[in-house]
Amino acid sequence: MASPSPGSRVILHVDMDAFYASVEVRENPSLEGKPVVVGADPREHPRGVVLTASYEARQYGVRSAMSCIEASRRCPQAVFVPPHFELYGRVSGEIMDTLRTFADRLQPSGIEEGFLDVTMRTGGSFAHAQDLAREIKVAIRDRHRLTCSIGVASTKAIAKIASDLQKPDGLTVVSPDEVVSFLAPISVRKILGVGPKTAERLKEIGLESIADVQGYNRQDLIELLGAFGEYLHDVSMGRDAEEVVEPTGPPESISTEMTFEKDMGAYADVWPELEAMAKSLHEQLVHEKYAYRTVTLKAKYSNFEIHTRSKSLKIHSTDLEPIVILSRTMLKEVLASGRKIRLVGVRLSNLLERAAPQTTLSKWTPIREPLTDS
Repeated sequence: MASPSPGSRVILHVDMDAFYASVEVRENPSLEGKPVVVGADPREHPRGVVLTASYEARQYGVRSAMSCIEASRRCPQAVFVPPHFELYGRVSGEIMDTLRTFADRLQPSGIEEGFLDVTMRTGGSFAHAQDLAREIKVAIRDRHRLTCSIGVASTKAIAKIASDLQKPDGLTVVSPDEVVSFLAPISVRKILGVGPKTAERLKEIGLESIADVQGYNRQDLIELLGAFGEYLHDVSMGRDAEEVVEPTGPPESISTEMTFEKDMGAYADVWPELEAMAKSLHEQLVHEKYAYRTVTLKAKYSNFEIHTRSKSLKIHSTDLEPIVILSRTMLKEVLASGRKIRLVGVRLSNLLERAAPQTTLSKWTPIREPLTDS
C-alpha cells in the first residue's frame, strides 16, 4: 500500500450505539425491539434518572439525564432496567481489544468510544479507510453482537462530529476537500467543548452554526475568546492537529458527570445519581487497573458557577467504599448552602497504575480546602 503524503492523516471515531441499553438487550434477547431505559424503575425509585435509552425509547423523546418519571410519562411502555456497571466495563474492554487490532494507534475516549489513527495501514486513502470502517463494524457485530457508528475524517474533532450524524449503525466519511462544506450547516454545539453556557455566549455574537464561525474573523474570535476562540476557528476550518495518543500510563484523572433536566436542591434527589456515577467510575478504575488517592466532587449551580471539593486518602486505594463515602460527605457540604445545582460529577485523581493496599476509614485524611471555583 502507498505511503501517506506528508501531513495527511486518517482518523476514525468509533462510538457504540446506546451502549448500556444495547448491552442489556444483548444479555436479555426478550428486550429486543422494546423501548429500554437503563435507570431505576420510577414505581420503585421515583427520584431515578435515565442513564441511557434504546433508540426505540428515544423515539418518544426519552434521553439521558431525564428523570425516570418523565421518561415513563413520555413512554408508558418503557422497560426500565437497573444498570450493571461491571458488565459494561468488561464489554468495553473487550471492544477496545478488538479496535486495537485495526489501528496504528488507539485512544479510548470513554467507556463506549475511541479514536483510531489508521493513516499508515490505509496509506492515507479515505477509500481504504471506508473499507476498514466497514470491517470494524462487521467485527463489532460478529464478536460482540453490538453495533457502532463510525466517523472518518482528517482530524479527531471532525471524526467525532461525523460519527454522530447517522446513528445508529452509521458510517460517515468526510474527505479533506469536503471538510468546510460538511461542517457548515452543523450547530456549534456539536464541537467538543461547546456546552450550553458557551453556546449562549456564541449566540450573543451571532455564532450558531459552524458556518457562522467559518465566516467570522479569526483574530476577532481570538480576541473575544482567547485560546478557545483559536481552537473553535481551527476546528471549524478542519485545521485541528490534535494527535491520537496511545495511553502509556495512568491519566491525570478519570471522571464522570451528569446534567439534570431541572435544578436539584434535595440530597435525596441528587445522591442516587451521584452514587450510580461513583460506582460506574469505580468499575472503570478496576478495569483499567488503576489505584486512586483523591476524590473530587464537581457541582454546577443554577447560575452556572462551577465549584469543586476534594478529599484525599493517606495511601492509594482500589476500593469503592471511600469513593462513595467521600462523595456523599462532599455532596452534603455542597448542598448545605441551600443553592440548587444543575450538574454534579465525581473525579478520581492521583492515579497509580498498580493494585494498591486496601484502605480503612482510619487511613483517610481530607484535603482541607474551601469550596473553590474551577
